[in-house]
Amino acid sequence: MAIVLLDKVTLYGPAAEKGDVLEALQQLGCLHLVDLRPGEGRGAEVAASDTGARAALQYLEDSPVRRRPQTRAGVDFQALVKEALEVRDRSHALGEEQQQVRRGIADVEPWGDFEVPDWGREGALRLWFYVVPLHKLDQLKDVDAPWSVAARDHRFAYVVVVAAEPPEGMPVAPVTLPPQRLSALRGRLEEIERELEDLEYRRIGLTLHREALAASLDEADDRAARKRAGLAALERDQLFALRGWASAAQVPALRKLAADRRLALTVEPPGPGDAPPTLFDNPPALRGGEGMVTFYRTPSYRMWDPSRTVFFSFAVFFGMIFSDAGYGLVLGLFTLAMWRRLGRSPGSAAARGVLVALVASSILYGVLVGSYFGLEPPAGSWLARARVIDAGNLNQMMLISVGVGVLHLTSANLITAWQRRKSARALSAVGWAIVLLSGFLAGLAKSTPGLARWASVGFGGLALGGLLVLLFSSSHPLSLAPRALLGRLVEGLHGVTEGSKAFGDVLSYLRLFALGLASIKLAEAFNGLAATSFAHRGAGILLGILVLLVGHVINLAMGIMGGVVHGLRLNVIEFFNWSLPEEGEQFHAFSRKAAS
Repeated sequence: MAIVLLDKVTLYGPAAEKGDVLEALQQLGCLHLVDLRPGEGRGAEVAASDTGARAALQYLEDSPVRRRPQTRAGVDFQALVKEALEVRDRSHALGEEQQQVRRGIADVEPWGDFEVPDWGREGALRLWFYVVPLHKLDQLKDVDAPWSVAARDHRFAYVVVVAAEPPEGMPVAPVTLPPQRLSALRGRLEEIERELEDLEYRRIGLTLHREALAASLDEADDRAARKRAGLAALERDQLFALRGWASAAQVPALRKLAADRRLALTVEPPGPGDAPPTLFDNPPALRGGEGMVTFYRTPSYRMWDPSRTVFFSFAVFFGMIFSDAGYGLVLGLFTLAMWRRLGRSPGSAAARGVLVALVASSILYGVLVGSYFGLEPPAGSWLARARVIDAGNLNQMMLISVGVGVLHLTSANLITAWQRRKSARALSAVGWAIVLLSGFLAGLAKSTPGLARWASVGFGGLALGGLLVLLFSSSHPLSLAPRALLGRLVEGLHGVTEGSKAFGDVLSYLRLFALGLASIKLAEAFNGLAATSFAHRGAGILLGILVLLVGHVINLAMGIMGGVVHGLRLNVIEFFNWSLPEEGEQFHAFSRKAAS
């Protein structure tokens, strides 16, 4: 769980060879570069590949049908990008017009195939069109203007009125019809659909060159990255200096590169004033935790790696919020169906590891609470015997949720204490851990008659923990001088005020109980509605099946959304606030995007 130790590496060589050295370093792909010329105002940032070209590539990659990719021989990439963007923009414009024409057809169709004459729009007597509900049709007998029912259906009558202005007494407001007649609109719709089909065939044809275009864009990005790296290097007297951070495991490769190219190389550990980037090193199956950490905050290099802790705690929280083994099984089937696709890149492979953990946690916790698509297992079965948690028991579920929160935050404070082990402030974090555990013990003893004798232990722990927080929250060195003691006491009192925050953070974990119970009750409600429909033969059975499918899909989607949002929130808000006080910079290797 430790962050990878880095060395500060500096390369020196002839300025004329800087470009070749940068290309070799990019090929090696192990160095996080440091800007040796910060704040010099070197002009505009070097652009990478054209954003329009990337947009064209994405458009081709998103094509539902793609041709087998071809080599790059003889491809005019500029013309390819231009044509792809033209096809995309024209398709979008036609798609919007298609929707408008369809709406026009829907508006005109009940009235028939006709075109409003000019006098009917701007003459002294104009045509006014009304869509009148059938139950209001009787109100038209009081209208003092000529009118006629042009058509009707099972809901509305389509009424035409001849008048200079909208007549009084009409039960609804007039509608505006498109100027084109119905046959013209249908003809235009056919033209649009034919052109969209032709554009889609052109798009499919262009996908033949998508891999060649991607390789060309990657090479452009690599050239831009080398140019940016060159601007970050220091040049004096026809020499250049390039600095970066690398792991100890990569230093031998850098030494070999320096020896092969006759460069000077210095390797030194980080100094007190250095701020190295943070590089994680986790097994592939647990690498998904890194993304869950860094999307919110990258821990400082001198902190600890929370990615594995977040990985497992997120899985536990997700399972508690899901609270259904049946839903967990559905998520597992989805993971199996997407298994190969999720393994195509390192990022998707990391997501696959997260999904496996979520599936395992959801099924296990669902078995413990005995919920299977909102149904309880048959009495006397092994699944019924495996049920050890009663989700409907409010006291038990609140106790479990608060207990999970106390353990989570206690571990955060103990980790903080270990990080501060060379300072007296470590005792403050230990004090908070004692406060959390003791407060939970005192509350448990008060609410459980058989544990009443432990209440005094809990209150004693609260006093001890509070005293440690009061005495060791200050960052000042220990001193017996009155002024120093007073300052230490003031800072300690400020630290004690964090008690309300600790209490609120612990209560935040009640969302695990609330969301889990809501998931179970919603599933039971949909089952009940379906059972009521099944009691009626014929259409009732079809309606019941529809209720089951739609209801459980909605509940499943809400469970996934709640599990992700609140499972991450408890880690990155409550947990990180107690264990990650400093933010750092993520390690970004200077490496090639294009294939060698």
